[in-house]
Amino acid sequence: MFRQNNIVLIGNSLVEQSKSIAHLNKRVINIDSFNDDDLIGENYKNSNLFGLVNDEVLLILKKLNLDKNSTLIIVSSDYERDKNYYKLLQSYGRVIGNSQQTIAKTQDYDELSKKLKKNNIKFPKRTLSKNASSENFLIKNKFLSGGFGIKRYEKKIIIEKEKEYYQEYIEGKVYSILFLVKNNRDYKIIGINEIFCKETVHTDFCFSGAINNIVLDDKKNIYLDNVINFFVKEYELVGINGIDFIISDEIYFLEINARITQTSFLYNNFFKDGYVDAHIDSDINNNFSFASDIKMHYACFENLFSKSSLSINFDLKNYSFVSNIPKINTHIEVGQPICTISVNSDNEKKAKKLLSDNILLLKNKLKPIEII
Repeated sequence: MFRQNNIVLIGNSLVEQSKSIAHLNKRVINIDSFNDDDLIGENYKNSNLFGLVNDEVLLILKKLNLDKNSTLIIVSSDYERDKNYYKLLQSYGRVIGNSQQTIAKTQDYDELSKKLKKNNIKFPKRTLSKNASSENFLIKNKFLSGGFGIKRYEKKIIIEKEKEYYQEYIEGKVYSILFLVKNNRDYKIIGINEIFCKETVHTDFCFSGAINNIVLDDKKNIYLDNVINFFVKEYELVGINGIDFIISDEIYFLEINARITQTSFLYNNFFKDGYVDAHIDSDINNNFSFASDIKMHYACFENLFSKSSLSINFDLKNYSFVSNIPKINTHIEVGQPICTISVNSDNEKKAKKLLSDNILLLKNKLKPIEII
């Protein structure tokens, strides 16, 4: 446990984080892009769709006038790049997890690619110029995450070189591996997830959900452990982190999320007091907070997106499997998330089937709403 009484969560989907930490009887303050109806704690809206730390977030913290010595701040999004917002956040409390500088280093592709090659870590090739070959490419935006800003390559498309690049498209299943790092760089793997993606108006590969506790063979596990070890040592990571990768003929590194990810809540019961507390404890107290009696199960979720612009006029609270519930009269634009369906089971196939059934049930109940 930690002595601070104020916990500030900053991101763009904070419902599960607020639920994870609610039982600790702390003052929980959510600064969220969506301000959903099932958030637990005090809620403040950040108009940035991606929940980036920006001047708006700082203004909210300034008005709250919290005791700096009794405040912890957890960022599960990214930082706007025009200022050192990590340093500015430190004026309001202790920031848990990796710094803005560390995150920026992991996103410096030119430098990272050199290090990956040196450590024999495979990754899709990336370029600013597309030659007339038969290879498949994606067009990606280097400033966006979660699958946003990814398009399949088509002839005559000209990239905006300030923010876009071509990346080799590799056919295969996408996964993420989560791991927890103490501040002395000791780490443990939490679990592996299979990632779900959808095509929306914003992207061809939008992150839409995941299922946990995926089992890979020993050879793949050893390789992934070496990848994690490289990142922990090279970037001095701390807290919960995630690495996305694709399995094709071999394992290819895609990106690292040096922060709590949206799949972390799938492992909430792996920790004595939940995954948010474990994230804090690894940084402040240099502890692992894994539960002594972890019950293995399959948890999965899927985000539903809107096909049309709409205002929410129905209450979803009666459905136990629905979370990230928008408030009544919330306006949702095309391609934005409506809500999340989550399920648990003792069997992977049953979990996926239950998820599919619940999605169909909700679609039938909300027939006027066009759902992706």
